[in-house]
Amino acid sequence: MLLSITDLHVFYGRIEAIKGISFHVDAGEIVTLIGANGAGKTTTLKTISGVRPVTTGRIVFDGVDITNVPAHKRVEMGLCQSPSSPVCANGSPSTPARCRVASSRCSRSAAPSWRAHGCSSSTSRRWASRP
Repeated sequence: MLLSITDLHVFYGRIEAIKGISFHVDAGEIVTLIGANGAGKTTTLKTISGVRPVTTGRIVFDGVDITNVPAHKRVEMGLCQSPSSPVCANGSPSTPARCRVASSRCSRSAAPSWRAHGCSSSTSRRWASRP
């Protein structure tokens, strides 16, 4: 299993944004997060990336518990998030191939990694292993 999220709870102050979600992603698998505005898609991705703190629950990446690992260390481990807008980081119109190139530059380490390939909209993320 490449990524495992178990009973994840995340708060913004007193507001519980993520209420106990669990899922896993196997190497080579594509998983899409879809939901209405305010459903917690962005918060889930920010939490996996280490930008939002976990209140309770567990995040395991490539067999390592990264629940309390800072975001910059997660990038070193090969975990990063691609842009959510229909424009890639270089300002050009996005295509999945261009965003894959942008996301492949996130990691500066040679560690095994997974990539977020999702340039279509903020309501859909496609997660996949490193090509």
